[in-house]
Parts: sequence; structure tokens; C-alpha cells
Amino acid sequence: MTIEDVINRFSTTPFLFMGSGMTRRYLNLPDWKSLLEHFAKIIEDDRFIFSAYENKAKTLECKAGIMPKIAELIQRDFDEKWFVDANIRTVDEKILEEIKNDGLSPFKAEVAAYIKRNSILNNEYKLEIEKLMQISEKSISGVITTNYDSFLEEHFAGFTKYVGQIQLIFSSIQGIAEIYKIHGSIEEPNSIVINESDYVKFDYNSAYLAAKLMTIFMEYPIIFIGYSISDTNVQNIIRSIVNCLDEGQVKMLEDRFVFVEYKKDMIGTEVSPYTIMIDSKPLGMRKIMLGDFMPLYRAMENKKAKLPVKILRRFKQELYDYTITNIPTAGLRVAALDDNRVSDEELVLAIGKISDLGLKGLSGIDSNEWYRNIIIDDLDFSADELLEYAYPKVLKQNSGRLPVNKYLVEATKEFPECKELARKQDFDTIISATIKRSRNCLGNYASVKQIWNQEKGSLERATRLISHLEENQINVEELEAILKELFEEDVNILQNVNSQVRTHVRRLIMIYDYLKWGK
Repeated sequence: MTIEDVINRFSTTPFLFMGSGMTRRYLNLPDWKSLLEHFAKIIEDDRFIFSAYENKAKTLECKAGIMPKIAELIQRDFDEKWFVDANIRTVDEKILEEIKNDGLSPFKAEVAAYIKRNSILNNEYKLEIEKLMQISEKSISGVITTNYDSFLEEHFAGFTKYVGQIQLIFSSIQGIAEIYKIHGSIEEPNSIVINESDYVKFDYNSAYLAAKLMTIFMEYPIIFIGYSISDTNVQNIIRSIVNCLDEGQVKMLEDRFVFVEYKKDMIGTEVSPYTIMIDSKPLGMRKIMLGDFMPLYRAMENKKAKLPVKILRRFKQELYDYTITNIPTAGLRVAALDDNRVSDEELVLAIGKISDLGLKGLSGIDSNEWYRNIIIDDLDFSADELLEYAYPKVLKQNSGRLPVNKYLVEATKEFPECKELARKQDFDTIISATIKRSRNCLGNYASVKQIWNQEKGSLERATRLISHLEENQINVEELEAILKELFEEDVNILQNVNSQVRTHVRRLIMIYDYLKWGK
């Protein structure tokens, strides 16, 4: 049997279960032991220091294995030294504040900073990385990883990332074009699972994680890549899944599980059956042994989804959101489904550009899109079309308040009602009486840029403070730059933030619309 035979037997595109072997290959990052050795030497520059920690760990109860216990001992001593020795501090000011105010461990903060600094692409495998990026578009359904680094999110365009068990457990995952960083991420140092207490907590919640991943394991082929076949992380997660299944269901996994074992300097590839024991249950799988990952990626390239997986995920998410909320979303237009003249057989789900849906699709535009379009012009409709078809419904959704000056300036027709609304909405009416009474919260702040540079670590506080500025203190170009930055980072920010932040951002768009086009 060849790699192509294995992949061709898949009924759908696979999930990758990716381990630190890929991190070492593509980013030249250290393995777990080497990482701990590095930080042990910062504590004491002695070639036997790691061995000393290892020997000490062997004399203690190891609830999650020897390595988490070693990490716990190193973290304790490192944190203690970090607080008294400024010379070993390498993290930026934002992280220093998290350590000071939020109780972030200096060890985890420095681990994240070290990985970030040393994540350098290995040019030796440039073609492999490019091929992996290419096949991620249509040939990889998603990724589960225990890696902390940001290689995956930087190279798998359009994939949605979930960091840590808790975020994954409490999110409505769609099971496609998603990255599950179950051991945390360098972007959130506190999420990193590395010491004994982290692993004990992880194992305690493993049943919830298994329940969340069950659908993934039952519906998709899983390719384990970058792990040793005896890796306890992998075996523990597989155990959590398998313990929920009967013999028949375990048997179903055999054709779906593929373990890739890297063997340096190996020429060609070798495919063989392999069985591991999960407690008393044998679990069969295919093992692929190789010294070059390009043959695997080329074989995976032949198993493609009809559409890019990020588009499929967007479609699933939009449909899910509409099903739960009964409110049309940014990319889902729904109209007149309760019209008895339309039979079930006539209903059609369409995927395409919003502009392709015609002017009737304008009635499905919501207020988030109306506000967003003022900043980034992403709706494929003219100002006349928006004011004529979308305005009445969106205005009702916003209790009679709505930014319209941009659209009125661009419109070629007359819209008296919209003009009257714009006339009533000047700076004083946009800013509430409560804001006017509480301007003392600004302290010494006197400009948009000044507030943003100092406070953007807290989006709620930054946007709230900017809205407290006097009209003559607001530079419209500075405000425009900040609003564009927000939407560039997250085009759906108005949907994804909490109601308080959404209110602040919308108010700033109202102010911007008035200052730039209304005056």
C-alpha cells in the first residue's frame, strides 16, 4: 500500500493532529526537554543544573509524569529569581503589566517570549512549508495541536483559532477551517500547559475536551504528524475518546487514523498497519514512515474539498448563527421564508458575493454592516441603493439613530427623510448627557492619538475615553486611522465584541461620520 492509497480511502479531507516535531522542523525550535534546559541554565549556569532538577523530581510524587514535575520545579525557582534579577527579564511592557497586575507567571511569560523570538522559518524546508500552505486551502479540514508557537495560524490563511481547553469547550466550533491549540499559545502566555498543575487540570477536564472533539474523530480522518507514536499527550487524548466508544465504533477509527513517523535520511516511504493498546482496547491504524514530508503533502493535495475550507466554515458559521438567533448575519441573507407561496422544494441556499444576490438582498443588511461600510467600504452597493432599500429596516433596528452623512454625500438622488435625520444628529446629540457630565475621567488626555497609544490594550477603555473628548479635540484623520485598524484586525468586530464595546465603537463611527461628512 502507498501513501496515495491511504489518502484515497479517506471519505473526506483530514484533520491534522500536529506535534512539536513539526515546530522543530520548520521553526528550529527546541523540544520540551531542551526548552526546560534553557530556562534551568538561566537560573544557574551549570551544565548539571537540569540533571539536578530531574533527580529531584524523581524523588517526588509525579502526578502527571516526570517532565511536568521538572517544569514545576524550574518554574518555581525561575519566578523567584525573575522578581529580584532584572537582567533576566526580556518581555515587553504589556506583559510586565500582566505579571504585575494579573498574576501571570514570569516563567510562562518568558517561555512565550523565547519561542516568539526564536520562531525563524527554516529555509531548508521552504518548499515543504509552501506546499503545506497550499494544501491547507482545500485539503486540510482543521488542526489539533499541542504546540504553543504561531506557525499554524500564520500559514493557514482563514482558519479560526481556539486557544486552550476552556475556549474550545465553551465555543460553538464548526469543525472545519479551525485550529485547536489545546495546550495554549504564546499569544496568551497564561494559557500555556507546561507544569504539573497545568497537566493535572488538563487531565481533569479531558472528558469535556473528548466530548467536544468526539465529532471530529468520528467524522474526519486524523493524521498524527510531528509526534512520537508513544507520546503520552496523544495517547491520553486518544484514550479519552476511545473510552467513550464501543468495540464497533473503535473499529471504525482504524481506517481514519494515520500515524506519520519521521525517520531521518530515509529514502522513499513505507506504509504498514500498526496497533496500539489503549488500556485493554486494541486500536489499529496505518503508519507512514518517511524522511521527507513532500510525498505526504502531494498525496493529500489529491483529496480536495469542492470549496476552500475557510469558505465552508464561514457558511456553516453563518447558518449556525442564524439558526440560533433567528437574525440574518453579515453573510447570510434570509427573506420571506414564511411566505406560503414558496414551497420547501423551491428554497435554495446560495454561496457567492452579496452583490450577486441583487437589490432584494439589501433588505437583509444589518446595522453592523451599515456601520462597518462607513469605515471600510466593503458592501457592493451604491449609496443610493443603501439609502433606498436598506435604510428603513436598519433605522428601525437602531431606534432612530444611524450615521447617514457619508451615504448622503455620495448619493445622486434626494432622500429627504435621511437628510432630516442627519440634520438632527450633530456632535452634541451623538454624545449622551452622561458622557458630558463625566469628562473628568479623561485626566490629562486631550487627543484621540494620545488615548489610543496609551490605552489600546483595553479596547473598552480606549473607545470609551475617546468618546469623552470635546469636538475640537478630535482629529478626524486620527479617528479614521484607529477605526480602520480595528476593522483590519477583525472585520466582524462589531459582532464579536461585547455589547459595551460595540456601543462605544458605533458611537465613534457616528462621530467620525458627522465630522468627516456632516459638518
